[in-house]
Amino acid sequence: MSAKVLVLASSFARHEPEASRPLVEAGYQVELGPCDNAPSEGELIELLAGCGAVVASMEPYTQRVFQGLPELKVVARWGVGVDAIDLQAATEAGVVIANTPGMVTTAVADHTFCLMLALCRKLPEEIEVAASCDWRHVEGTDLWRKCLGIVGFGSIGQAVARRARGFEMRVLAYDVAPDERAAEELGVELVDLPALLAEADLVTLHANLTEQSAGLIGEAELRAMKPTAFFINAARGALADQEALLRALEEGWIAGAALDTLAEEPPSPDDPILRAPNCLITPHNSSQTRETAAAVNQQVCENIIEALSGRRPRFVVNPEVFD
Repeated sequence: MSAKVLVLASSFARHEPEASRPLVEAGYQVELGPCDNAPSEGELIELLAGCGAVVASMEPYTQRVFQGLPELKVVARWGVGVDAIDLQAATEAGVVIANTPGMVTTAVADHTFCLMLALCRKLPEEIEVAASCDWRHVEGTDLWRKCLGIVGFGSIGQAVARRARGFEMRVLAYDVAPDERAAEELGVELVDLPALLAEADLVTLHANLTEQSAGLIGEAELRAMKPTAFFINAARGALADQEALLRALEEGWIAGAALDTLAEEPPSPDDPILRAPNCLITPHNSSQTRETAAAVNQQVCENIIEALSGRRPRFVVNPEVFD
């Protein structure tokens, strides 16, 4: 078994050499790969040749990749989403897929509220006015006691709901498999998606990206929202139809949007979403805090060490690989 581990996740590489210390102390050779742009299938096969494990970002782990890398034993995702990984192909190839669920929850929930407050209070415009020294009043909207609609009521959605209690918000939630106990504890009303879209003053997206959920928020859903409502996406860009969202902003179907994730990342400089009115964009940064990075980096190392030692890691996405 190869003792070489390649790092392709920039969030891990940024904290080197401390991040990989547990791997080095366990006897593994750690190398940094290109972390700025996701490699293609062919490039990924070349990069991972001879590697037993990879600290993965969102590059494509397809059947072709697994077939071309017989020495690869572990794909350890920095974060939660595994939508770029063919799990069936991984299992058939005997590759363990591990992630770090729950560890980015606090940071993403905090960032979601940061985006909501920035939208409601027009923070970018306020900063611009202040910097111009030509001061004028910028009128925003209260967040206090507004109706919040959470699409995707997993750990992050629930953390957002918990924070909303401090603002005395009415909270609605939609999920394909709703956690009724959590909803009761948090005072959240479980509703269907049409009811949520019609009533919410802010709609925040926290669903997992699957074949079924891709394009979950499209033209019909955006038109169903209030013209005074705001849309927030700190989950996956593919969950929303970005072309429809652009029209919604340009034509005033909704009041504004805050996006921490886009259909293409990083976007092309001429992507019109970058110039959409009342649209605040952050660079897929919601999970990036010192505390979160330290916890995720540690768990990524533990996942790799356990899997390469033949043991089942704490967080395995495809447990069938051990059958």
